[in-house]
Amino acid sequence: MKMQNIASLAAAGTLVVMACMVPPRVEAQTIARRLSSVRDGKVRMSFAAKDDICGYDNGISTNAHEQRSGKRSNFGSNRYSEDVAYDNDCSEGPVRVVVQYQGGALAKIRTYVGGRWKPASSDVTDIGTVSTKDATDYLLGIARTQSGKAAGEAIFPVTLADSIQPAQPIYSIAKDNTRPNEVRDQAIFWLSQLDDDRTVGMLDDILKSSSNPQIQDKAIFGLSQQRSGKGLAILRDFAERDGASDDLRGKAIFWLGQSRDDGGQYLRGLYTRIHSAELKDKIIFSMSQQKDAASEKWLLDIVRNGSENIEVRKKALFWAGQTGASMQELASLYGGMSEREMKDQMIFVFSQRQEKAAIDKLMDIAKNDNDREARKKAMFWLGQSKDGRVSAFLADMINR
Repeated sequence: MKMQNIASLAAAGTLVVMACMVPPRVEAQTIARRLSSVRDGKVRMSFAAKDDICGYDNGISTNAHEQRSGKRSNFGSNRYSEDVAYDNDCSEGPVRVVVQYQGGALAKIRTYVGGRWKPASSDVTDIGTVSTKDATDYLLGIARTQSGKAAGEAIFPVTLADSIQPAQPIYSIAKDNTRPNEVRDQAIFWLSQLDDDRTVGMLDDILKSSSNPQIQDKAIFGLSQQRSGKGLAILRDFAERDGASDDLRGKAIFWLGQSRDDGGQYLRGLYTRIHSAELKDKIIFSMSQQKDAASEKWLLDIVRNGSENIEVRKKALFWAGQTGASMQELASLYGGMSEREMKDQMIFVFSQRQEKAAIDKLMDIAKNDNDREARKKAMFWLGQSKDGRVSAFLADMINR
């Protein structure tokens, strides 16, 4: 081989070695290192968004292509966004994140989708478009290590990133007892919003393994949000768990009551199997939210049942009166009442009804009831009424 060629190869080899020794480009460094010198101001970055997500002036919409109403937002409800301008109703990607620093500390993270950046002021640093991996690694790092509101806000944009499976890392944050509750709360909430079948088991594990009531409460809510309905079976099991607190069992009962998936039938059955007055109250309220004929009849059956605790009957009567029981049925119930407390409660229920028949019944009680105390109570509530007929009625009663 000629000496000239050998020299050329040697020179080329030297260049390769030198190239390997050159520090990586700034763009390839981690986002955290790139932002380490920022003390005050905002940093903007963008990265690829999932399909079927779009943004607008005050929110982010999921299932955009299917024209559904699912919306989620973590930057308030002000009409116009602070950092991004929108030219149409729903603008697809990218995800736009603004990280705000004060005195070198993270103060706030705002998340948008689509649109275009508004003109930057002097305190804004724009690091451009970054990879979803770099962005989510950076944001998850904040959630894992920082405290304060911004640490929780870092989780939401991770759920919007394209080609990322965020369930496992978010679950790890939710399970981490060393993280502040406000960060774990956000992790559990956004975990419950992911379209990932694994999240039901993750939320179940958080509920059953945690000893933190606030975290268990969030897990109960998260299970109630599962579109598959699988979370409801877990909530039913928890509602019947004798070792759990009445407060948390009551939360499970509440969310079961919001379900139209045979929730009413299940709760009516559960009522007969529990002894806690607090939980019975929760079931009565939940049944009042069902707003169907079977639930209404069940409430009125509780009212009629003289073997039930009278406070329970009063609550059943109140909610029956609030949620649609007919005045005809309530008025007929009054005729069969003998207990003072139940009669007083019935008169109060009449006073809360905004209909002519309720005033008619109160005037009938005030005029004709054999019970003097009942007449006095009816007169009192009639005095609070704005019905035009009441003034003449009361004047007539007084002048008798």
